[in-house]
Amino acid sequence: MDFFGFDNSDIENLIRLTNGLPAAQKIKIRETSKNKQSGSIRFIFTFLDLIVRGGIYRMDSKTKESLNILISERFTFKNAEINPSTLPSSYSKWCSATYGGNYDDVRKVISEGLGIS
Repeated sequence: MDFFGFDNSDIENLIRLTNGLPAAQKIKIRETSKNKQSGSIRFIFTFLDLIVRGGIYRMDSKTKESLNILISERFTFKNAEINPSTLPSSYSKWCSATYGGNYDDVRKVISEGLGIS
């Protein structure tokens, strides 16, 4: 299955995540970043912004902390774990870039993949 590079196990765990159930394993993000790191945190933020009711853009501190825990516990990059200490600054950069329209192309691709117009 070619849904953002997720394999069947990833899709099963995404379904479990969206239904509030524990995951059998972490969801692998195979989407690579522009700077060729092992994964794209902007993909995760944008993906979650589209699938979480109300989005994740401009969350308060307590909710951001929960988001960071969720990402650390439920997602991994293809060849490396996500560094939880970088999530707050990455989130801040993502919010600024999203506000500026810099990730509109990523948002469009993910929306189309999810069947969201």
